[in-house]
Amino acid sequence: MVGDVIPRREIDVRPVVGAAVIFVLIGVIVLGIYYFALARPRALKLEDAKASALRQINLTLAPIGTDQATAAASSYSAQVREAGSESEVESILVGVTSTAKLERKRKELLGVVDTAANGTYYSASSVPALAKLLQDLSAGVNAKGTESELDAYKTVIDNQATSTWQAHFTGLIEQMVGENLVMTQSNSLPFGEYVSKSEALARVGGHTWQTLRRMKFENHSTIQVPVTDTLSRAPSIKPGSTVKVYVYDKTAENLYLLYANATVRYVIFSSEDLATIAWTLAYDTVSKSYSTNMWEALKAAAAGSTDAAAIDWREFSKDLIERALSAGVEKFDVATIYVVEVPDAYGELILKFELFQSAVKDIVLVPLVS
Repeated sequence: MVGDVIPRREIDVRPVVGAAVIFVLIGVIVLGIYYFALARPRALKLEDAKASALRQINLTLAPIGTDQATAAASSYSAQVREAGSESEVESILVGVTSTAKLERKRKELLGVVDTAANGTYYSASSVPALAKLLQDLSAGVNAKGTESELDAYKTVIDNQATSTWQAHFTGLIEQMVGENLVMTQSNSLPFGEYVSKSEALARVGGHTWQTLRRMKFENHSTIQVPVTDTLSRAPSIKPGSTVKVYVYDKTAENLYLLYANATVRYVIFSSEDLATIAWTLAYDTVSKSYSTNMWEALKAAAAGSTDAAAIDWREFSKDLIERALSAGVEKFDVATIYVVEVPDAYGELILKFELFQSAVKDIVLVPLVS
């Protein structure tokens, strides 16, 4: 009918709402699955990779300690923290490994430079030429950017260090008063010997820095020290003999050369072994004898006895040993003291070993054959 109002038809939105809710739920579920199954594990793996990379930097590169290594460790750590993927972290670690290798070599060479500039008796803190050597070579090492450059610089270090040490010693030796010097070289025990100036200069010119840094040359004063022994161990040593002085370490069972050319000034034998002479010779019906006490005769001569003074004992022990050597007969257990002349420092060592460490150290004299 015209004019009648058509009733509004109500739309049922429940199916639409339900569908929307379902889609939302599905989306949440999908997002949840993506987050928990993919995104979160991936993020956790990335964080683990970063933590592992930072540990590696702190354990390998940072402890090297060169200025370059410290700066590189800081830079790489910042890059790792900003990395957006595991592959990026892995790429950074490749650089860390390469840099660590380079910096270890740099540190090694800086250590060589420090050793070259600081010897046993002279160092960069006391010798300007060595201080300049340390500064120049350190700067050279730090300026290198590749392993090949560092490897090539080893030759430069050796050449400059050797020439610096040679120039240092040449100047010192030429300024020393007198022609006779003492050369000392530090080993496990100091080793020394007398050398002329020309010998000293020749040795300096013939050695590299590795040996020169352990040496020194000095004018010297000497002392005379006693070495107690038996005739059997050194039967041919006599006053004026040149001997090598060895130290035998009884604990380590090692023999060290202490001094190469010491001089024996006196040889003194025990009065119990040589002072009394009781000689007889008998053949057929002939009998001869000679009897005296050398020590008592010497005392009598010193007291003014002309008869005792008439017997010249001054070459007695030397003549006796030479005759015994020529005859091939010795009394092996004769107690003997060799008075040896050496520079002060070596005399002090000999006295320490002889008087206070004889239970573990033994001084051995070996005569040089001219």
